[in-house]
Amino acid sequence: MLEPARDRGWLDSGEARLVAIGITASAAVAVIGYALQVRLMSILLLVFHVAALTILALAWVRAKAAAAEARRNAHDVDFLAGRLMRLEQQQARIPQGGSPVLRSTMAEVTGTVGMLGGVVRELARTVAAQNRDVADIKDSLQQPAGAAARPSLRRVDERPVAVAVVQPDPSLLPLRPLETESELHRTRLVTQAFEADRIEVHLQPVVSLPNRKVRFYEALARLRLDDGTLLAPAEFLSRIERLGRAPEFDRRVLTRAMAVARHLMSRGSEAIVAVNLSPRSVTHPDFIDQLQGMVAASPEIVGKIVLELSQACWRGLDDGERGALAALGRCGLPLSLDQAPDLSLDARALSESGVRFLKFPAEMLIAAAGENNEADLCVRDFASLLRKSGIRLIADRVDHEDMVPTLVDLGVPLAQGFVFAAPRAVRAEVLGPAAMPLRATELRRVG
Repeated sequence: MLEPARDRGWLDSGEARLVAIGITASAAVAVIGYALQVRLMSILLLVFHVAALTILALAWVRAKAAAAEARRNAHDVDFLAGRLMRLEQQQARIPQGGSPVLRSTMAEVTGTVGMLGGVVRELARTVAAQNRDVADIKDSLQQPAGAAARPSLRRVDERPVAVAVVQPDPSLLPLRPLETESELHRTRLVTQAFEADRIEVHLQPVVSLPNRKVRFYEALARLRLDDGTLLAPAEFLSRIERLGRAPEFDRRVLTRAMAVARHLMSRGSEAIVAVNLSPRSVTHPDFIDQLQGMVAASPEIVGKIVLELSQACWRGLDDGERGALAALGRCGLPLSLDQAPDLSLDARALSESGVRFLKFPAEMLIAAAGENNEADLCVRDFASLLRKSGIRLIADRVDHEDMVPTLVDLGVPLAQGFVFAAPRAVRAEVLGPAAMPLRATELRRVG
């Protein structure tokens, strides 16, 4: 009974009326043309134009309805965003660790905002696809009226020609419902874990060669879900970035890294701690100022924390952003660049911008040394040239023991990889108050 009711609803809609008008107009054109003894080709051309105008009107009506739906969803998103802002302001007035009900409510609202944002984006893509179809129909109507009736003077392929169907760009097509639901569910789980502050820090050492003495540690962030699943940054960071929470995430990780640095100093260790930063954080207007405030409030960690960026992120920064990072280096937070695509760089310019460490994949260094004698000399001198500019070379991803003698022969001073040690979770008591939410969850080692 639902299907006939749906059919009757469509028959009462404006689209059905447009179709009826188009059919009536086409029939009238055919009857009048036949009565006036107009040529058959002219009658067919007029009927085609009437049909095209009808399709154009239908597409316009559907695009208008989709745009109205998108505006309604955008209004809902704005409402929920305002509600989330009010909840965050209320949380700021509550002492640390208070009102778990409020934290849970904030997680739900944040997840809902993320879901509605995805719905609005999909509606916008659908409207864009419909607008493009309308533009294609308009272009076809702007062709000369007699173009369809005149035969072409060029010789064409005599094989049967298939009717061309305009396919929308795959990027404009809406996601399948199952995929969308799965993505939204995953985003909700990540958001809830982030709001509950279930962030763990795992440390992997960077050692000197050839004696393999630990010189500093890289702090690798992990996020633990409600069911105990431990996620690496590649599995959750993009979702946090889409919610605009990357700067807050990096601040939390940096706070934990500072606690680790204090613990190492209390044990008399000279090792330092490197923290990876998201590109979204580095380009955020207030993030650098906040880092400077954190350093000013904790002068004891000056020189004990290194900020790590990818080279792709570094090359995408403008002069102002690089200048702000250089100012951080002067405040005691030097920079390290990793994920290098090649060995091309200006060591002097990097050093002047506060870069003190450069990471290159061990396989890249070994492969460059084995290409030819000239490349061999270049790679052998590479670490020395960097050292003259105040930069230390690090070979990372050293996963096989046979790589180590080659790296030592090339003069690489520092190395990191599973050959030396796998990442290990930091104990909650080392992190102090920042790790309080983790006490109910048993920390497991990875690697």
